[in-house]
Amino acid sequence: MTVETELLRDITTEDLLTRLSDLQNYPHDAFAPYEEYKLDEKTYYFTPGGFLYRKDPGAEALGGFFCGYLTDEVWHYRSDDG
Repeated sequence: MTVETELLRDITTEDLLTRLSDLQNYPHDAFAPYEEYKLDEKTYYFTPGGFLYRKDPGAEALGGFFCGYLTDEVWHYRSDDG
């Protein structure tokens, strides 16, 4: 892994997506689209379909930095729209 790639990694979102994808060990975690979550002093939210974004200071209400996504199976299990 290069230094440049390492700088772009967001360990917080990697850990969150890994935990939410683990339906066996964490079966009760649920969320709603556009509900905001504070993790490590940053604000995150999911859009419909399981796409995770980080709201950066000064970003538009529905804008932000794309961080990753959940599979369809996990999204439908975890979300209130599934």
